[in-house]
Amino acid sequence: MSNVRSARDIDSSLRKKGFRREMDGKHIHYFFADSDGKHSGIFTLMSHGMGSTAISDPLLGLMARQLHLTKALFLDLIDCSLNEDQYREILRKKDDDG
Repeated sequence: MSNVRSARDIDSSLRKKGFRREMDGKHIHYFFADSDGKHSGIFTLMSHGMGSTAISDPLLGLMARQLHLTKALFLDLIDCSLNEDQYREILRKKDDDG
């Protein structure tokens, strides 16, 4: 499987997984809310003009790190084999461990 994903697919998947999208002049910011609906401090961003552009492997890796995931888990999140509850559990375990 290719490690390239379209910006449109990433946008759609993140919003389905509980990320809030906010745009400024240059970037689209994706903020993840905690279980109380407050900003969790976890976010990633994409350039505003990417549209249907393919997001390459290095950028996918950066986005994964920003979301506290491995690149493989980030691709699972985008491809919908990792759901919002599972993502929350990963974050909870990381908080407990560190």
